[in-house]
Amino acid sequence: MPVAFADVLRRADVHVPHRRLATIAFSLALVAVGLVGGFGAAKLADDPHTARPELLVGMVTWSNEQTRSIAFEEDGTTRRPSDGDTIYSVVTEGWQDVGGTLHHDGTYPSCLAGEKGDPVSTDRHRVGLEVLHRDMGGHPQHIVLHVRCLD
Repeated sequence: MPVAFADVLRRADVHVPHRRLATIAFSLALVAVGLVGGFGAAKLADDPHTARPELLVGMVTWSNEQTRSIAFEEDGTTRRPSDGDTIYSVVTEGWQDVGGTLHHDGTYPSCLAGEKGDPVSTDRHRVGLEVLHRDMGGHPQHIVLHVRCLD
């Protein structure tokens, strides 16, 4: 009997690696199908109407603290003399000063503010803006979500 038992063990050793390889291959196939299915579902669930902020860097040429509006010229864009200013609505409650300090106290960004007592500034300041663009049926609206003062 001991000889027969040894034969059984040898046969089991031969079959175990094949089963293990088949199990691993099946598991990898399931993972691959799951990844492909997950990415496909995420792509299908991506809403083309979802707003995504855009980072712009440029110069603020005019600012009004009372209306929370600015005229902004993005770096690298050329304007013709007949082009009007691009006006942005500043809706952010948070902003970052030149030193990198974040302010979340509802104050107007210092690089956009005018002289004390004057809500309008025509000082030219470089800023980084996170903005959303919204199409209002031919009249685009530009909304500032975050201001980073660069000078």
